[in-house]
Amino acid sequence: MVENKQKVGIIGFGRFGALLAELLSNDYQPIITDERDLSELAQSSGYPWADLETVMQQEIVFLAVPISRMKNLLKEIAPQSRPGQVLIDVASVKTRIRDWMIEALPSTVQILNTHPMFGPDSYKRDRDLRMVFCPTRIDAEIESTWRNIFESWGCRLIDLEVEDHDRLAARSQGITHFVGRVMKGMDIQPTAVDTHGFRQVHHVVEQTCQDTEELFHDLQYYNPYTPEMLTDFSRSVHAVKARVYRPDSPPEVIGYQGIPGSFSEEAARNYIQEEKLGDIDTKPCLTSRNVMESLYTYEIDRGIIAMENARGGVVHESIHALAKARCKVRSMFHIQVNQCLITKAGVDPKEITEVRSHPQALKQCSRFLRENFANVPHLEAEDTAEAARKLHQGEFSDTTAVIAPARAAELYELNVSQFGIQDLKDNKTLFLVVERTGTSI
Repeated sequence: MVENKQKVGIIGFGRFGALLAELLSNDYQPIITDERDLSELAQSSGYPWADLETVMQQEIVFLAVPISRMKNLLKEIAPQSRPGQVLIDVASVKTRIRDWMIEALPSTVQILNTHPMFGPDSYKRDRDLRMVFCPTRIDAEIESTWRNIFESWGCRLIDLEVEDHDRLAARSQGITHFVGRVMKGMDIQPTAVDTHGFRQVHHVVEQTCQDTEELFHDLQYYNPYTPEMLTDFSRSVHAVKARVYRPDSPPEVIGYQGIPGSFSEEAARNYIQEEKLGDIDTKPCLTSRNVMESLYTYEIDRGIIAMENARGGVVHESIHALAKARCKVRSMFHIQVNQCLITKAGVDPKEITEVRSHPQALKQCSRFLRENFANVPHLEAEDTAEAARKLHQGEFSDTTAVIAPARAAELYELNVSQFGIQDLKDNKTLFLVVERTGTSI
């Protein structure tokens, strides 16, 4: 290494910091520091290692640290900076870095913000090396010098305002890295039937996922235009899915909360009849959450869930499921709910030792239970008909009574001990019909 070369400081000796040192070594003598002790690696590569104070004594200092560590670094080096000194950053986002540098550094310190659009892997094979060039606060002569140096590396300089850079980067570099990580999470692998297009897409996964998780997080999180990009991406995904599973197409499967014999099944049957949907399949999903999951995984085309009862109030299970789901309410309707006290055949009401049902059914029959079964436990179940099924299969004691529809007693070979035990005779429940989000044609 030629001793009379001007020294230039580099703070950060990660993969790009090492490439930066290699590129700078043609014209300068890089002096390296890092918060990690990488002295042996630097020296084995031919670069002097120094402490932060020594590096900050150089006229030119490159900042090649992760974005998430930049703000604290600037606060640390600001007191060590000198008038006329040039600090150059090479981060993947620019607006916040620029703002942090202006805020932390004295006004006499010169600032050059850059973004080399290449990395250690792409530098040697990319014929179109580009570098975004943002001369935030720098003398014209020094700016010209660095333009010439970067161009000598083979870089094509792109002059942009930092805001324009971040807006464009969010929809190019940002979305590329995002899609790459999504595909990696799906474990997309080459197959025997790969097309040329797929091989190109899979190359995106290989290229983007070589970068650290920290880099991926930082270039997304610190770009102020990432939320807009992610919103547009999500909206577009759902619009495309809607063209595959079109909401305006006739449904093939209706899912409902509960199991056969439940009021939700009755609601589903009524809905199919009213909508004249013909002989289509239904799928019992037991819970509102399962309805939403089945909708999300395309097992059903529409779902039916109980939302509110005149006596029992809102169905909290459905409220929670709706809050966590991405779906659209297609319509709503009421059905009359007649609750029944159901037991095994031959069981006298005086022998009943416990009453089980869905919390909504227990609320709807609270006065009846208080007057007739005040001294036995009232236990919650996932579903009215499910409670009847478990009684039939022997999962409850023979002296258990359940509150469920009359159809549940018929299906599970039980006895209706008393019909219409709900506190309100006009006991209506509101049901919602939900479907996947998308744009109807």
